[in-house]
Amino acid sequence: MSLADMFLQAKIQAQRTHTDRPLNLAGGARLVVRVQDEIVTLTISRKKKRVGDTELLTFKRDCNVPEGAVRFPQEGQNPREAADGTTWWYVAYRWREETPE
Repeated sequence: MSLADMFLQAKIQAQRTHTDRPLNLAGGARLVVRVQDEIVTLTISRKKKRVGDTELLTFKRDCNVPEGAVRFPQEGQNPREAADGTTWWYVAYRWREETPE
């Protein structure tokens, strides 16, 4: 199954269940999809090292992150320490879902 298909399924499930939908990818990256009130948040992270620039471009493309999506942080990546002390590096994108007319 393609990344685009996995993301679409996760987004539909997140919208339907109102819960975060994680996707743990083979290369070590982790995506988490959240949909609340037509706002989509895609968090991309990796344990112990930053997500590569080429990977970020691929994830943005395959997950259809729109051009106007807000990026957090605006530049670089933020670290977050998990309960077990492991550092995860992450970037998040947030946008309003377009409703079909």
